[in-house]
Amino acid sequence: DHMYITNASVTMYCMLYGNGFSKSFGKDDYLDVVITGYNGVEKGKTIKYRLAEGSDFKVNEWVKWDLSSLGAVTKVVFHMEENQIGYESWYCTPMYFAYDDVAVRFEE
Repeated sequence: DHMYITNASVTMYCMLYGNGFSKSFGKDDYLDVVITGYNGVEKGKTIKYRLAEGSDFKVNEWVKWDLSSLGAVTKVVFHMEENQIGYESWYCTPMYFAYDDVAVRFEE
């Protein structure tokens, strides 16, 4: 049904100040969490949540992410996407986020 998410502290630090692998976020940079729902082995819908965009927007508190559009699923898989690509096509920003309070709805 829904869950709460936010940026992890190491991810936020690198977006704000950069590190040896990544630069701080500029106006064209973004970071997304992507979730794909599965029902058995069949892949279902994928939805994204933007955790950061540009130098001015970064999620820094718990936000509710509505997952109801995934429909009935038995499994979810997370991955992250960004536009800072480094050596060997690796992402530069640490790919961590925090989640809590996952709400699951069961059919009666």
